[in-house]
Amino acid sequence: MLNIEEDHLDCYKDLGAIIEAFRSFLACVSVDGIAVVNGEDRNVAAAVRSAACEVQTFGLPDGCMWRAVNVGAERGLYRFDVALTGRDFARIELRVPGLHNVYNALAACAILHHAGLAPLQIADALAAFDGAYRRMTVKGRARGVTVVDDYAHHPTEIQVTLRALRDRYTPRRLVCVFQPHQHSRTRFLLNDFARSFAAADEVVVPDIYFVRDSVREKDYISSEDLASQIRLQGGRAQYLRTFVQIADHLAATLTDGDLLVTMGAGNVWEIADTILDRLDGNLQRQPRDERDVSA
Repeated sequence: MLNIEEDHLDCYKDLGAIIEAFRSFLACVSVDGIAVVNGEDRNVAAAVRSAACEVQTFGLPDGCMWRAVNVGAERGLYRFDVALTGRDFARIELRVPGLHNVYNALAACAILHHAGLAPLQIADALAAFDGAYRRMTVKGRARGVTVVDDYAHHPTEIQVTLRALRDRYTPRRLVCVFQPHQHSRTRFLLNDFARSFAAADEVVVPDIYFVRDSVREKDYISSEDLASQIRLQGGRAQYLRTFVQIADHLAATLTDGDLLVTMGAGNVWEIADTILDRLDGNLQRQPRDERDVSA
């Protein structure tokens, strides 16, 4: 369990119901298994309180079973020592940026150790991992512009991803095209969404990707509302309804040193492909990955 937050509120009544769902999920773990959980998350702590299996925590503070210590970073890539119950376990150097991936790596260490891998094997595997598709995936570079695509569609994901991109690439400008996913999620988490774009210099918002919600839900919230809330938080944001309008805007405004990230769980990645095709210069494209990202 990496974290528990409000999400999928079209399915769950409130945060308490989400915690209860995790508690029920944990009850499926046999008594001789383990639960590897974030030791800094209070909601996770509530979910594992009645666990029948062994619970192993990970995090940065004292008290976590798996800890990252001597943490350092260079251009957003973290390196750290892993301590297991206070004893040296392994030295980890990551190829994926962001502090959140330190937590992911700690969780992976615990699971792999339980599966029987040696510390050096775990360190080597993590050092070789260069990311998952649609998680800060570099689509290509053209005319000095770096184009990245990411699946983030929850406020916390957006916040940590934008921060990681800024640390990794130190762009002149960080431009984010964010396609909201579900009207209900946008409505329930509107203020959290508006605050999550602080690390972006410009945010462009197309229409909300319609999925699972009722047609009536469309009447309650729009992308214009989100753009307005981002501006109220001090950000620079605009609503452009179609992908064609957005591509026109980007082609006219992106310049050398900028980083563009297309972000969302819908088909917003199409804009990344389009803008790369429209930018002049020596085009360096990454091969498209057709793996399913619908989950």
